[in-house]
Amino acid sequence: MRRPISPSRSADFPTRAVAVLIALVAALVTALVLAPGMVAARGRDSDLADRHNLVDELRAAFIEYWRSGKEEYSPDLQRVVDYWFRYSVAKGVIASLLLIVLIVLGSLLWKAFLRDGGPGRARRVALLSTGVSVVGIALFALWTAVVGLQGAAAPFASTLPLLGDASDGALADTVDQIEQQLTHSTGGSEQARPALDGIVSDYVRFHVVRAIAAVPIALVFMGASVVLWKKSARNGSADRRTGRVLVSFASSSTVLSLFFILIFVVNGGTAADPESGLLEFFHGSW
Repeated sequence: MRRPISPSRSADFPTRAVAVLIALVAALVTALVLAPGMVAARGRDSDLADRHNLVDELRAAFIEYWRSGKEEYSPDLQRVVDYWFRYSVAKGVIASLLLIVLIVLGSLLWKAFLRDGGPGRARRVALLSTGVSVVGIALFALWTAVVGLQGAAAPFASTLPLLGDASDGALADTVDQIEQQLTHSTGGSEQARPALDGIVSDYVRFHVVRAIAAVPIALVFMGASVVLWKKSARNGSADRRTGRVLVSFASSSTVLSLFFILIFVVNGGTAADPESGLLEFFHGSW
């Protein structure tokens, strides 16, 4: 009597679903690079889609804003801030969609890896390599989504790194005046100018948002770490390759949870003492 032929494990692999998800990942990565600027640039703001024009407009508007001595944004600065808000929202939405697709894809690959026992080492290595790549892209998408959230919540502060070098010219004079005001503010000897209040308030919001966003992310990685360590302990020596993968992912989750806890602490501290943080920012950026 013939022994029944066991079904091929390749038949269990969701080839079509994985192919569709990989195509979605490629499309969303492309959209993440190209779409935010296209979405944000509309009407008279279309010139800001060019990074050179955006930086030039921002520098001129920032100097004008500081010289005005008012907390309210000047029309030119408001135009740049509105553009950056739309850019950040588009970036955050696309990154979030990318993250969701990557989680689904990673789950399918992980289940296929666990089912794929016995021979076929090359297949398992391929699944593992693809899974690691998915995790790496997912971490990038997660961070990009957080950055997009910050940019939407505090678009003015998010544009400050775009100012670039301020070693000479009107921007250097503006930065010197800001640093003097920040020094006086931290020393308590002089009341800050209204424009400085606008910079500080958005800077605080920028770091509060990052600190708040870090909390649930840290908890998720902490939970994943606990689950993976337990699975690793239950696995024992039954499947050494699977055990090594579990330990590797569990360790990575632990490190990532600690990283986001650090993000929370650092950004919470900066939000509590924004003047000192801004001084360090201006000294370090220019």
